[in-house]
Amino acid sequence: MKENYISTPSRTAEILKQHNLVLKKSYGQNFLIDTNVLKKIVNFADLKKDDVILEVGPGIGSLTEILIPRIKKIICVELDKNVAAVFKKIFASETSRKIILITEDAMKLNYYDICQKYDINKFVSNLPYNIAAPLILRILNQTDKIKDFYVTIQKDIAERILAKPGDRNYNAFTVKLNYYASFIGSFPISKTCFYPRPFVDSVTVYLKRKSSFFPEKVTDKINSILLGGILSNSNLTVNFTGDFFKFVEDCFSHRRKKLINSLLLSGNYYKDNQDKILQNLEILGFSKGIRPEELSCEDYLMLFITISAEYGYFFTKEI
Repeated sequence: MKENYISTPSRTAEILKQHNLVLKKSYGQNFLIDTNVLKKIVNFADLKKDDVILEVGPGIGSLTEILIPRIKKIICVELDKNVAAVFKKIFASETSRKIILITEDAMKLNYYDICQKYDINKFVSNLPYNIAAPLILRILNQTDKIKDFYVTIQKDIAERILAKPGDRNYNAFTVKLNYYASFIGSFPISKTCFYPRPFVDSVTVYLKRKSSFFPEKVTDKINSILLGGILSNSNLTVNFTGDFFKFVEDCFSHRRKKLINSLLLSGNYYKDNQDKILQNLEILGFSKGIRPEELSCEDYLMLFITISAEYGYFFTKEI
């Protein structure tokens, strides 16, 4: 059994010192230095021999090293060129055979193209804390090839993912994520398992992409032929998603206010359709004093479609 894993505190310190690497706070670099935790993450990911993994922020390869023997290939994205150079040295024998290293900004990549090129099917990463939330949404938005997301993220971001309607951490990000994916499971990781040690603990979360962004509550109201046409029109789904997300952001734009007041402060369309919004809130079973954090993703979808001038035709049945 291998003893000198990259993730042991002494080996990590040795590599950093040997290559004069200084970790950058602006990049959100916190390396896992607990091999048992890394093995737990890999076991949690339920890997198969034919899996092609996307890993963002591999650093010096603590997680990569444990992933490699269990999968077909891993595509690593590392922004820090100095760290990437060390990574290439460490995995010289594996580079191009089982490891593809992309030295780019993860927030600027096109994940549709990358997933098509490498046939990626799973995302396993200890994510840099400063891009974790927007990156997860970016990947979900750009490709449906990745079905399973196993992400290690800081506790505050995990709390937003796990939040339910009415929770204090429930916000626009929660609604957007629930639009794309379902929470399956998680486990906590102490901040003492990282170097440098962050201020908060972390959580490894498993998210599974939904087969459709229209939940059953919504599809029950849409003619099956029309629904098939909507889902097969990629331009329509992209436009719909963008418009829906903008609506959700408007609803949460003044979080301490009632939902209707947030909308009225967000644009003339809402002012012109105030009566319609209040009427549809009532039809959906909510009072006019409802607050943004009290509606589920399904509720938001129903409300958005019913008050939308562009997508109202989706519903062919009464709410």
